[in-house]
Amino acid sequence: MALSPAQLDKLPDSMVQLMSELQDEIIFDICRRITKTNMLTPTAEWQLYKANQLTLSSREVKKRIAAKLKVQEKVLKDLYTDAVKTAIAEDAKVYKIAITEGILSDDYRDKLTNYTRSAAFSNALKKGLKNTNGLLRNLTNSAAAAANRQLSDALDLAYLEVTSGAFTPQEAIFKVTQKLGADGIKCVSYASGRTDQIDVAVRRAVVTSIGKTCGDMQLDLANEMDCNLVKVSSHLGARPTHAEWQGRIYSFVKGHPKYPYFYEATGYGTGDGLCGWNCRHSFFPYFEGISKPANEPNFSRSENEQVYKDTQKQRSYERAIRKSKRELAALDGARSASDDTALRAKLDNEFARKSVTLKRREAALSEHLKATGLLPDNSRVRVDGFGRSVSQKAVHAAKKYTASRINIKSGNNNFPYYPANADFLNSSDFKKQFEGLFNSKLDKAACKYAQLAVVENNNKPSETIYLLSESGRKLNRLTKKHYSDNDDVGGVLLAEKREFVLIHNHPNNTPLSLSDIMALNDVDKMKAIVSVGHDGKVCVVSIGNGKRAVTKMDIQSLKMAYQRNIAKSGQTNEAIQAFCKEVGWIYG
Repeated sequence: MALSPAQLDKLPDSMVQLMSELQDEIIFDICRRITKTNMLTPTAEWQLYKANQLTLSSREVKKRIAAKLKVQEKVLKDLYTDAVKTAIAEDAKVYKIAITEGILSDDYRDKLTNYTRSAAFSNALKKGLKNTNGLLRNLTNSAAAAANRQLSDALDLAYLEVTSGAFTPQEAIFKVTQKLGADGIKCVSYASGRTDQIDVAVRRAVVTSIGKTCGDMQLDLANEMDCNLVKVSSHLGARPTHAEWQGRIYSFVKGHPKYPYFYEATGYGTGDGLCGWNCRHSFFPYFEGISKPANEPNFSRSENEQVYKDTQKQRSYERAIRKSKRELAALDGARSASDDTALRAKLDNEFARKSVTLKRREAALSEHLKATGLLPDNSRVRVDGFGRSVSQKAVHAAKKYTASRINIKSGNNNFPYYPANADFLNSSDFKKQFEGLFNSKLDKAACKYAQLAVVENNNKPSETIYLLSESGRKLNRLTKKHYSDNDDVGGVLLAEKREFVLIHNHPNNTPLSLSDIMALNDVDKMKAIVSVGHDGKVCVVSIGNGKRAVTKMDIQSLKMAYQRNIAKSGQTNEAIQAFCKEVGWIYG
C-alpha cells in the first residue's frame, strides 16, 4: 500500500523539532529581557526602553527564524521527495502485477517507468514543496509577530501592575514569566476562537500537505495507467467521520454498479476528507481479479471509537507535558538572567513546584498508556528548550520539593492546612450562616455539602467542589489537590450547561481567593461561589445585578481592583467586600 498511517504520523517529527527549538529560544529571550527590566523608571524613559527592547527582540527573532528556515527547507525537500517516491513505488508494484497478469497491456510498462522522470511529476512535486514552504514561512512570520506582541503585552502588564502599587517589580516579573511559559508562541487563530502554537501548526501543515501531494500524484498516475478503482486504507483509532469510508473500494467513475464515487464518498479535496487536515489515510490502485478483495476493517465501530478516544486523551496528556516543559524552560531562562535575590528565590521555588507537576503528568501519561495498551510517542513530549541540563535540574528540584513537603503541617511551607472544627460544623451557629443566602432548598443543600467538603478533606491539603442547582440538587462533584495543576476543574465548570452555585472548602481557612473570583467571572453558568474554611467560617459572593468582565482590559481591571483592595486593607476578607462594592457584586 501507499504511505501507512504510522509513516504519515512520523513524517513531521524533524520539522516539529526545529519549530519547537525556535519557540523555546524565543520564549527564553523574552523572559531574559523582562527579567532585566527596571519597572520603576519614569514613563518617558520606560517608553524608550520598551521601544528599544521590541526592536532588539524583533531583530533577534528574525535572525533565529532565518537560521531555522535554511535548515527547514532542506529537511522539507527530503521529506517530500522520500514520501512521494515511496507512495509512487508502492503503487507501481500493483501496476506491474496488472501488466504481468495481462489486465494492462505492455504499453503501460514504459509509462510506469517514465512517470517519475516526467515533467508532470517534477512540477507536481515542486508545486507541493513550494506551497508548504510558503505556508511554513507564513507560520514563522506569524510567530515573529506573535512574539513581539507577547513581549509588548508582557512589558505593559508588568509595568502597569508595578506602577499601580498592586505588585512589586519582582512579583510582576514572576507573573508574566509564568504566563509566557504556559502560553508558548501562539501563532494560528481559528474562527472557533482556538489558537495553536507553532509546533502544533507545523505538524498539521506537514502531514496535510505531504498527504495531499502524494494523493494528487497517485491520482495523476492512476489516470495515466487508466486505473478506475482504488482501495482506501484503514486503521484503528480513525476519527469517527473517517471511519465511515475507510477500508473500502471506490470508483473514479460516477454510477459504477458496485463501488461508490471516490470524490463524493471520501470527501477527497476537502479539508475534512481523505488526505485533508491531519488525515493519515492513503489509497492505492485496485484491479478486480488480482487485488486482494476489500474487507471491512477487522475491528468494530465501537472498538475504533474507543481507541480514538484513548488516543485523543493521550494527546491531551502529551500537550500537558509539553506545557510543563515550556514553563520550566521559561522559568530557567528567567532565573538564570535574574540578579535579584528575592526574585531568584521565587523563581527557584516555582521551578521546583512545576517540576513536581511535570513528574505527575508524566506518571499520568504512563498509567494511561499501560491501561490502554497504546504506545508512547516521545516526539510529542519533546521540548528542545527543555534539554538535558534543564531536565536534570527539574528531577533534582522535584525530589527536593517533595521531600520538603512530606510533613505539610510542620509549617515549613506556604500552604498550611487545618483539621475540621467538628463542634462548630454541627452547631446552629454554623447553619445560620446559610440562612437567607439563596432559597430555602438551596440554603439547606449548601450547608449540607459545605459540611461534607470540610469533613472529606479533614487534615488534608485538598478541596472538594460541589455544583448545586437552584433547587439544591447536586449536579457534580470535583476534587482538587494543592501542589498540582488540576487542568480539569476549569474545563468541567465551563462545560456545565446548567446554572449552578459552587460550594467548596478552603483547607487553610482563608476566604475566597482571586482565582475563585476569576472563576465566578469567567463561568457564565456560575451564579455564586461559596467557600468554607476548616474552621467553619463561610464566605459567599454572587454576581447579583453586577456585570462580568468581558474584554481583556475589563478582566485586568477586575484583577487590579482585587489586588488594590488587598494592598489597602491588608486583609483578604475586607478586600473582597471592598472589591464587590466596587464592581457591583454581592458579598455575604
